[in-house]
Amino acid sequence: MQPDPACSYITRPDQNVHRFFVHTYINRYGMRSDEISPVPPPGVVRVLFVGDSLTYGTTHVDQRNIFTQIVGRGLPSIVHHPVEVLNASANGWAPDNEWSWVRTRGIFHSNFVLLVLNDGDLTQPRATIAQAGNALPQRRPVTAIGELYARFIVPRILHITPPSDPGDVVIPDEVVQRANLEDLARFHVLVTGQGGQMALVFLPLRKDVPTLSTPADKVLHDWSAANGVPLIDLTPAIAPYPTGEISLSDHTHFNTAGNAIIGQAILKLWPASLQP
Repeated sequence: MQPDPACSYITRPDQNVHRFFVHTYINRYGMRSDEISPVPPPGVVRVLFVGDSLTYGTTHVDQRNIFTQIVGRGLPSIVHHPVEVLNASANGWAPDNEWSWVRTRGIFHSNFVLLVLNDGDLTQPRATIAQAGNALPQRRPVTAIGELYARFIVPRILHITPPSDPGDVVIPDEVVQRANLEDLARFHVLVTGQGGQMALVFLPLRKDVPTLSTPADKVLHDWSAANGVPLIDLTPAIAPYPTGEISLSDHTHFNTAGNAIIGQAILKLWPASLQP
């Protein structure tokens, strides 16, 4: 990661990493997606996903298996055009970080901009890189053994609990929620002003369904209806599966199977949610 004056931090651009048998590619704009030109080629439909670690996909899921890539492969048969998918995301980002990214970078001439939110995001204040500590390293490890020792062995020996992503926990806070909804409104104005169509994607943490996810689900449905922004609610898609079956060991982030379910659900709901 690297500090950023607008967004607090971003994923460092220009990375091509194989770690724990997982490939991660970050393009020159700091997106976990293929290289792109500033303006899409004629006839290409461009889709921009903006989100936190659920959208980023973690370093435990190979790039080709994260749900944004799955959508990119399946969408051409739905929109009947070539498609470019952009993934602007970072671990721990809150809506204010995400709004700041779009405010300072724009939407890269995208036809569709999908903001992915989980149930902890609505009441999550702006995230800083200091909150995550070693969970968001700013330097490449000198050696793999050194990373293993510093990030995994030492914390286990000293019983150090790593900082949690505030967006992974639902903490009621009406003031922060109101501020985040104002950011969503600004987000919508910017996207439409730049010629794009905005949609919300509600992707709750599987462990929170249905109890903790329900209040956020209602708030986003109400905001969506009031502001004319389509909402793709993925709760029904992930609810039938046990948490351990579609999540990583933290029971928060989605594994390869979970990403496949999410990607296919977005493709299925696309025609009813977004105009061609």
